[in-house]
Amino acid sequence: MRRRIDPEAQRAKRALADRDRVLEAAARSLSGAPKTSKALAERLLTLGYPEAHVRAAVERLEQIGLLDDERLARSLLASRDRSRQRGDRALLQELRRRGVAAELAGRLLTERSAEGAGEGGDGVELRAARSAAARLAPRGGGPRAEGQRIAQALLRRGFPAGIAWQVARERLAAIPHEAAEEAFDPEGDEG
Repeated sequence: MRRRIDPEAQRAKRALADRDRVLEAAARSLSGAPKTSKALAERLLTLGYPEAHVRAAVERLEQIGLLDDERLARSLLASRDRSRQRGDRALLQELRRRGVAAELAGRLLTERSAEGAGEGGDGVELRAARSAAARLAPRGGGPRAEGQRIAQALLRRGFPAGIAWQVARERLAAIPHEAAEEAFDPEGDEG
């Protein structure tokens, strides 16, 4: 039977760790999944390592290139563009939650928008919204309900309201409806 390790004893032992041991712990922590400098430092401090040694370990890992917030953020954005399309607002929140500095996250999202603006006149966010909407299967409701469902799904994914409603209208135009006499109006004018 394995003996249970006392968490307080582990914490006290970590508080006495030297620089090399903290650097080893930081490198081990990065082997599981990439982290930002902030996330790694918070993890090590939570485990009880001395703050001065944690700062030194993070700086050293940045110097040798094992820790790079910008590379991690770019990789995350590329991954989201390929698989789980999100609006800029949702992407910004995810980057901030992972510990990417607000300035860096904003700059990368601006660069992403500028790079994608030249392709066919549509922005990256509009193309991502169209792709996300294309994955939504029609539910067979009336045009108004279907349009609202599509727009709400896009809004939950962080797309701006204007893009969400534009894409919802485009999708409705492409889907044949039996109840075509019910016009779709996102403002909900009942007249």
